[in-house]
Amino acid sequence: MKFRKINDTTINCIITQDDLKKHGIDLDDLFDRRKNAVEFIRRIILKAASSVNLNIKNDYTSMRISVLPDQSVSLTISQDPVESAKIREHKEMAAQPGENRYDAPEVKKRASVRRAPALISDNGTYIYQFPSVMDSVKCCRILASCKGIETSLYFVRETGNYYLIIGKGIDPAEDYSSIVLSLNEFGKMVSCDEAALAYMKEHSECILRSRAAQQISEIYS
Repeated sequence: MKFRKINDTTINCIITQDDLKKHGIDLDDLFDRRKNAVEFIRRIILKAASSVNLNIKNDYTSMRISVLPDQSVSLTISQDPVESAKIREHKEMAAQPGENRYDAPEVKKRASVRRAPALISDNGTYIYQFPSVMDSVKCCRILASCKGIETSLYFVRETGNYYLIIGKGIDPAEDYSSIVLSLNEFGKMVSCDEAALAYMKEHSECILRSRAAQQISEIYS
C-alpha cells in the first residue's frame, strides 16, 4: 500500500491486489459498498491520513475510487473546510425548533450536488480502455477531428488492454468535456484521476506518446 500527499487537503492511496486479498476484499465488495469493504476503507483513510500527517476531522470528506490497469485501486481522499462549515450550519438549522429548514429546496439541492459522483475530470484528463487497438478506431476518428485535444496510447501486458489517454491541449473546444464523455459509446472510461494517470505512465508501455488518435485514424482509414 502506497500513500502520497497531493496537497494540504488531498491524499492518494494505491491499494494493490495483494492488499485486497490479504483483507478478504474484492472489487465487487468496494463498489457494492459491502460492510467489510466500508470498514476496510475507513481503516485505510485513517492510516493514510496518519502516514502523511493530514487531519481529516472535517465533516465533508469525499472519495474517488479508480481501478488501475493492473487491477490495483487508486483511492483519492479530499476534504473541503468550506463545505464542512456549510454542513455544520445545515445541521444547526435542522436542530432548531419549528420549520425543518434542512428540507428547504436550496439545502436539498446542495446535498444532492455534494453526493453526486464526480464524472468530470478536474484537470481535463480521461483514460479510456479498449480490448484492442481496432476497438479504439471509431473513438480516435472523433477525437482526430476535434481541435485542442491531446492523446496518447498505452498498453498493459498483464491484462492485454489498450488505454487511450485524453487530455486538454492548446485552445481546446468549448464543449471539450462533453465531447470526451460522449466516447463512452465506443470505449470504457476507467478513470479521470490524476493519480491513475501517473501510475499508468510509470507502469505501462507507451505505444504512441502524442497524436495517438490522429495516427490510429490514418492507419485504419
